[in-house]
Amino acid sequence: MKVLVVNNFSPKEVIGGSEVQCWLIAKYLAKRGHLTAYLALEGLSAREEEGEGFKVYYLSKRGENKLKAFINFYKLLKKEKPDICYIRIFRYLFFLTKIAQFLKIPVVFNTSHINDCKPSLEKIKFSLNPFEFFKSIKTVIFRRLNFSTLKKVNVITLNQTQVELLKEKYNISATPIYDSMEDKYEKNRRIKEKQIVWVNNIKPRKRPEIFIDLANCFKGSDHKFLMIGNFQTDDPFYSQLIAKCEKENPNFKYLGGKSVDEVDKILAGSEILVNTCEIEGFGDNLIQAWFNECPAIALSFDPDDIIKRNNIGFHSGSFEKMVGDLRFLMQNSELREEMGKRAREYALKNHEINANITKFIIYFSNILEYRNLKNSDSR
Repeated sequence: MKVLVVNNFSPKEVIGGSEVQCWLIAKYLAKRGHLTAYLALEGLSAREEEGEGFKVYYLSKRGENKLKAFINFYKLLKKEKPDICYIRIFRYLFFLTKIAQFLKIPVVFNTSHINDCKPSLEKIKFSLNPFEFFKSIKTVIFRRLNFSTLKKVNVITLNQTQVELLKEKYNISATPIYDSMEDKYEKNRRIKEKQIVWVNNIKPRKRPEIFIDLANCFKGSDHKFLMIGNFQTDDPFYSQLIAKCEKENPNFKYLGGKSVDEVDKILAGSEILVNTCEIEGFGDNLIQAWFNECPAIALSFDPDDIIKRNNIGFHSGSFEKMVGDLRFLMQNSELREEMGKRAREYALKNHEINANITKFIIYFSNILEYRNLKNSDSR
């Protein structure tokens, strides 16, 4: 089976949850003997390079008009003739799907965020500036077009909640397959230090300022508060806030951006992960923490109530409750260790990459089998 995996970026250039998941899918499909390639619509340059057992194609230079990326996407699909085109980028789903369907290639779309399940988010903004006015109209129209495409492709979601939302509100059928991570804990395992970790790209919807407020509530404690993430905003607010906290709080340390492997090593020696994100998709940081026996304290989002149902941390719901939940875990090492062990057991059962890649293979194979039956019936 030949599968092309499509995202906006490659995790070699932009580390994000969906990029990491696409890379793992391409890598482990290749390990199973399938032909795979990773297509990034944007790159630091338009080029081709080797991945981990598969080719990586950058279809345009970052900042260029997307028309070039779409043309190169068409050329590559026509040349490679894949069995499946797996797309994990909502923003250009309509155009990418039209190209693939023109070439009679089945499309699988995988959600990456709760917003991928909503047809209306943006509203038309009336403005005296005609450019801004038409830009807002275009944004609304494109979201509608992208969402309407969900009824014409095969849809995978990254949790059960999204399956129910799509079915109940929009009559769109989908199949859930949880995100996966590689398990590096046995290799990285060491004695846990008194460290609380926050891992995410630094931008408004990840709300890093809340973790800084949390760290400042525990200035006098013997725990370190480690922040990890690349800046994905030009607003100097966050860099200034982080620098101020580092200067005033000896327990707080910003470690900058780290690779997935580096994060695994840090989590292996840490006690607790804190997640302050707005409601989103799943969160690779949660899965990494669970593999590394770190209970998670989430402010706003517990996908499918996993944290609550499996008793592997806390879904706080408010900042005040988060402070209390964190203090409780910091002071109760035996309970924290039990939660960590349960978290790892849960992750091994539900997020291990080899098990989940089998689910993808079965899903893709069923699509191809159905297509072959349909083609034979029409003869």
